[in-house]
Amino acid sequence: MSRTAIPGFLPAHGVADSDTVREQIRGSTTILEILRMYPDGQAAQLMSRIYWPCAHCGGAIREPLTMAALRHARDPRAVLTAFRALALDGPTDDQVALAAERHPR
Repeated sequence: MSRTAIPGFLPAHGVADSDTVREQIRGSTTILEILRMYPDGQAAQLMSRIYWPCAHCGGAIREPLTMAALRHARDPRAVLTAFRALALDGPTDDQVALAAERHPR
């Protein structure tokens, strides 16, 4: 069993290259899947930069990216753009700022 495997859960989508990652990150992609796609910590670092504790939350196993964005009062499209930019040596500071911006509910 790999260090990123969790007993009882299917493995994350295999990632062959950066184009595949970009296509695979969708609104329905769970926080855990994103963390598995970037075992080097890039995704966890982005979550930290947008002030999300999701990398340390038990809900990360099943919570989709757009649901986490809404839960944390963020624009789901901006969050999705920032996470997709990980595959392109990003995100930029502007993308992070937009993803971190809180929107009143």
